[in-house]
Amino acid sequence: MHTCSSVYVYIYPNIAAFVGVWASYNRIGGGTGEEGIRHLPGRQTTVCTDEADPKKPVKAKAKVPGQPRDYHNEEVAAQISLFDAMTDFRAERRSGVSHELVQIAHALILCGLPYRSTDATEHVRLSRSADGSLIRVTFYALGKDKEGNRIPMAYGSDRTLLHWCVDRAIKLKSNFVPLANAVDFMRDVGQSPTGPNYARLRAAYQRISAMAIVVERFGSTEDRNITPIMKNSRLPASIKRRENEAEPIEGPVGIQFDKDFFNEFMRNHVPFPWAMLRTLDQKPQMQDYIVFLHWRSFAAKSTTLIPWNVMREQLWQDDSNPWRIRSRFTEAIKILKVAWPELNAVAESRGLRIGPPQKGAHLIPAHNGETKFLNR
Repeated sequence: MHTCSSVYVYIYPNIAAFVGVWASYNRIGGGTGEEGIRHLPGRQTTVCTDEADPKKPVKAKAKVPGQPRDYHNEEVAAQISLFDAMTDFRAERRSGVSHELVQIAHALILCGLPYRSTDATEHVRLSRSADGSLIRVTFYALGKDKEGNRIPMAYGSDRTLLHWCVDRAIKLKSNFVPLANAVDFMRDVGQSPTGPNYARLRAAYQRISAMAIVVERFGSTEDRNITPIMKNSRLPASIKRRENEAEPIEGPVGIQFDKDFFNEFMRNHVPFPWAMLRTLDQKPQMQDYIVFLHWRSFAAKSTTLIPWNVMREQLWQDDSNPWRIRSRFTEAIKILKVAWPELNAVAESRGLRIGPPQKGAHLIPAHNGETKFLNR
């Protein structure tokens, strides 16, 4: 039996305000999402609940053909979904569940890919440590397609495919990653095997495979690796277009990382909850910030302040407002604290203040066996 009522819903100015209000609505303490509220800003809307199954969220109304999309409503719905996922993760974490972990290359946490499509052929990021050491990561877009057109640099959610491949290589202890079917990747990231998803996967693979990476570490010694990301590949037509798609592939099917890049991430990688990374797949900037907060909190021996100009060298992209990074980190901290209240981080006016978590409670509990991969 359904019951409906008419209510007036206010506009939240940003995600931070939204999360704050939603948290006060008794969601953080293990809410189950039964409210099923659809927020339509600044006007009357109808809220329906299913009395027979109060835990079942109300589905959004189907889009009427020809009707313009309500992007604000879609964004709010996405934030509700994200908040629900973080709430579920918090409950599982407190129950003692050992989450499946994905191993992420340390260099890709400190200096990530661009968030938006770019015409640039070079992308440089810098990470400065408190001890004065520096890591510089430079990505180069080098490849061209069959017609001679330059293949653009990987960006946005392409990073999830790269993280997935790196994780497979680390767990197999091999620079060759078997990938006989695109469905293997789609299943792990929660995507349906549809035409658009296949097209996105092919484009992401093409961009990543056409890139080279230079990882330079400057400290008491100087270490430099200059290498393509992928050395070779034999992939099915669902991922990589071939001249004769009916012709069988000779040899093992999969991708092969360059040996130097493989050795780099085998020495330096960080575990992260796979379910959380998957939830953030379509929010690459939020994904980068949350992964960074997790790693930096674990690595911290004391609370320190990282100035915003240093953070912009590392994670920020070109923006008309260079100080927007603070508000983005405020949002990331609020979201992550839903799943991990012990996070010790504040986005202050001068920079990001971050230290070891409260009570020593890290995002990944000590009982999870794969925490042995965490390196400071």
